[in-house]
Amino acid sequence: MVLYIIIQMFNKKLNSFQEIFFNTFIFISYFLIILSFFGLSNYAPKFLEGLDYYVRIYICLFLIWRFNPFRKIDTFTNLDRKIAFSAGLFIITTTALNKYIIDTKERVQKIFNSNPQKQP
Repeated sequence: MVLYIIIQMFNKKLNSFQEIFFNTFIFISYFLIILSFFGLSNYAPKFLEGLDYYVRIYICLFLIWRFNPFRKIDTFTNLDRKIAFSAGLFIITTTALNKYIIDTKERVQKIFNSNPQKQP
């Protein structure tokens, strides 16, 4: 019984830490997406790619751990809801929106970087 109480306390602390950690990553991701979309930073797309990769890994591991068939789920927390929503959002953005943004940015850069050759 004491061990169960200790585990519950640890889970609450871990849940609180994970929620802060996850919210921070989401905020940084949105900030980098805005910077990338408007072309305000040349480094933002590189950071965004790396950050997206690690957030996707975190979400995958979280979902595997939290919802595996060998574990009993006591409650569906606010963090669970955020993770599930973000998982769907990241799947959509990484398959469609990010590709669109990168392709559009490359086309715009080609237009502005192309130097028409002067004819004699």
